[in-house]
Amino acid sequence: MILKSIPCLLALICFSAYSGDTAISKATESTATGTTYAKTDFTTVKEGKFVFSYKIDGPDLVAEVSYPGAGWVAVGFNPTSMMKGANFIIGALVDGKSVVSDEFGDTKYSHKPDTALGGKNSIIKSKCWVDKGVLTVSFTIPLNSGDDKDVVLEKGKKVKLIFAEGKKPDIRSIHSVIGKTTITLE
Repeated sequence: MILKSIPCLLALICFSAYSGDTAISKATESTATGTTYAKTDFTTVKEGKFVFSYKIDGPDLVAEVSYPGAGWVAVGFNPTSMMKGANFIIGALVDGKSVVSDEFGDTKYSHKPDTALGGKNSIIKSKCWVDKGVLTVSFTIPLNSGDDKDVVLEKGKKVKLIFAEGKKPDIRSIHSVIGKTTITLE
């Protein structure tokens, strides 16, 4: 999502000043990446209409991010400045096929696939689907992939999360909605 227009720049400026309400609860159910977990296994974070559910499973983070629509949805972990430094997982359902990418915030205003920046794709499993008008991207990533284009996630540590949604099922299209919050990984 390389920003090339004034409206997008204004959206990011608004993003950096945004502070919404975040609700955190235990998920009622999840089938992240095709594995069914007990109903109480996931912690769910709601930021506006974004829903992020996760659990730590050994050395991995199993998670889902969703948003109403059928375009694309993304979550970024621990940005240092706007998008810069964040580890992004972005996904869409394109012509019935899951497209999920492991990306890195290379500037304040853009991100690229890890593999385009000398890193590696650290996604272990992923899947996208639309159900009742809500797009969900589920994924499993290592807590510590050893890739310098991924952030290290640790249980008990604070994690900044940023969210974005796009209207088109094209992960290179500009976002239309954003959100952010900070959580402590449980």
